[in-house]
Order: sequence, then C-alpha cells, then structure tokens
Amino acid sequence: MNQQIASFMTSEEIGHLTQTEHQFVLSRACEQLVKAGIDPNEFWHEYTELGTGAVKKRLHLPKRECLLAISDPWYSDKAIAEILNVWNTWARQETDLFDFDDD
Repeated sequence: MNQQIASFMTSEEIGHLTQTEHQFVLSRACEQLVKAGIDPNEFWHEYTELGTGAVKKRLHLPKRECLLAISDPWYSDKAIAEILNVWNTWARQETDLFDFDDD
C-alpha cells in the first residue's frame, strides 16, 4: 500500500485487495467511471517497473472514484469491504496525525 496516508488508491492495490487481475480491474474501473460521466483519462499514471524497466500504466483513484470503480456488481461484498477497510484505516491515521491534546 502507499506508505503515506493516501489520497488515492491505485488500480494495482484494488486488484491485490480484491484478488483480481490488474487488467480486469482497469477495464471494470474505466467502464464504471464512464457510466458515472467521469473521464478515466485524468486518473492514468505511467510508472517504470522496478527490475524490468518496463513502462506500465495504472489508475490513481481518489476515494470517490475508487468507490465508483468497485460499484460493479462483479465485486463481492467481501472485496468491497476490504477496500472500505483500507480507506477507513487511512482516515483514522490521518485523524491521529492531527489529534492534538491541550493537556
């Protein structure tokens, strides 16, 4: 997972969490975003794979778009729960960072 408190989840992370092949995640995510009237092109990012040097593409999806992407009926309730758990964990970590006591 992202080592920072994430403002996005990658399509690879979605694939890992839902035990789904990355290419399938990409196609389903793009379909769902288009259905919602959102252009998926603004979320594409290229990266160089360590070791092979191959240039690959993945989606970096903010929470709203991530949840839209997994709203496809193909994803099980368990898979969706895994994604929600990660977002909730990140939200708690962010809250903990800014929880200052006046004691």
